[in-house]
Amino acid sequence: MTRLKDQIRLAKKALKEARVRPDLYSENELKYMALQLARAKILLKEKQLRRRREKGFSNELSETSNRNTRRRKDDGLRGKSEQSEQPGEPEGSGTT
Repeated sequence: MTRLKDQIRLAKKALKEARVRPDLYSENELKYMALQLARAKILLKEKQLRRRREKGFSNELSETSNRNTRRRKDDGLRGKSEQSEQPGEPEGSGTT
């Protein structure tokens, strides 16, 4: 099957040529080409809208942004932070 854009381009070209040379196609063929042109345009618009929805042009949250990464189990891949065990001011605050 050819691409929808190619179908549209070829149908437009054939219909334009039929206006210049009316003996090239019969009435039934012209009607069929016009019908296929309209059908291809509709299918292309539907395909573009479907791709936009799937690609994320909506306001819905994606699957990855719904996750809370801080609540994961320790899988050993992240390092441990080293903090002092004494509560109080952080090191280097300038008070002695």
